[in-house]
Amino acid sequence: MKFTPDGGTITITQKSENEKITVCVSDTGFGMDEATRKRIFDKSYQGDTSHATEGNGLGLALVQRILELTEGTITVKSAPGKGSSFTVTLPVSLDREGEL
Repeated sequence: MKFTPDGGTITITQKSENEKITVCVSDTGFGMDEATRKRIFDKSYQGDTSHATEGNGLGLALVQRILELTEGTITVKSAPGKGSSFTVTLPVSLDREGEL
């Protein structure tokens, strides 16, 4: 939310399939250049230092590590001036009767 200007939009969508759940969070914010996209999952990296007092750069690194431990993934698509979209995919565990 801190990278989406006033009047911008944040959209969350979720899709369930037999073996995975996918959640996408998109914004109409400032977006990121390629150099920033390549480093956003690095510990303590902050591509936009104007918000440095609002965090310590650990959020996305922690998210990525948790997803790795649960066999999930996270990807990002972004371009300057066009916002960003983060997609998280998690495997679905079925119980013995085939239910979620």
